[in-house]
Amino acid sequence: MLHLPGQADPELVITCPFPARVNPHLPRLTEDTERWIREQGLFAQHDDADRLTSRFVGHRYAEVHARMWPDADYPGLWLANRLLIHMWCLDDFLDEIWGADQDHRADRVAELIGEVFAGRATEADVVGEPLAAALLTLWAEARNVAPDFWLDRAAAAYLAYLKASAEDRAQRWSARSVPTTAQYLASRNDGGGMFYATALIELANQAWLPDELAARSEIVDLSLRLNHAIAWANDLFAYQREADHGNGSNLMVVLTTHDKLSESEAAARVVALVNAELATLDFLCDAAEALPDPASRHAEGVRTTASGLLQWMATTARYEPTPSQRQG
Repeated sequence: MLHLPGQADPELVITCPFPARVNPHLPRLTEDTERWIREQGLFAQHDDADRLTSRFVGHRYAEVHARMWPDADYPGLWLANRLLIHMWCLDDFLDEIWGADQDHRADRVAELIGEVFAGRATEADVVGEPLAAALLTLWAEARNVAPDFWLDRAAAAYLAYLKASAEDRAQRWSARSVPTTAQYLASRNDGGGMFYATALIELANQAWLPDELAARSEIVDLSLRLNHAIAWANDLFAYQREADHGNGSNLMVVLTTHDKLSESEAAARVVALVNAELATLDFLCDAAEALPDPASRHAEGVRTTASGLLQWMATTARYEPTPSQRQG
């Protein structure tokens, strides 16, 4: 059970039906992850690179990934960990570091990422763009271990995330308007990157879902319910920080703006929605046991992904208010 930050009301609790578990390789993963982040120089082009790097390391991505994939052997855990860290980092740039005056840079990196997934990017192409260079190496590693059908699905999920993120940026910096509930729901599934994170369950655990199994309504619904629960919970934990950065693609912002709810009323509604999705997800994970292998392993990965992300969101510094918010 997760109590919400800044809320004294005991009714405002997200109830996760899945027990918390952690991969035994967490100590090694933590050490290797910090070294890898610093070696990549992902923030090297900024004057305050040391501060940005230290802040990013402090978000404890190794810990959340060890909780998401507690059954993974180290090679799968290590690669899935770095692939998702890459998206976390890009998300930071798109949300906070690249302002309206850097749309061209954001578009260029997105273009290079598309070239990496298409197999057309070379080392010469990505020189000077650390995010693209890191993905070029990571995707080459993925090609060595993952089947083509998984590579195609994972790349499509990442590119859908990029497209939704670009649309969110355009709305934020131009109109600075808050999407309606319908507009929010139309973009949030892809914009949160959770379909990509769900695909990484297969990579971390080496539990590849053939296309015919991945397309089954039971598996599709698992991914959608997980996406909803985590995206909406994320909106709740990140609300103050995202509102401070003018991000209207947040369910709390949508509800307080268009439905005229108070912050406490909006939080209560989001908590109810998240708990309903988690309860349904619990039922669907049990139902997946009847599907062909490796559906049951995938369902267990969905459980641990939900539990790990929710535990981490409640404690990570990633969603702490900015200094200006603390003073306000």
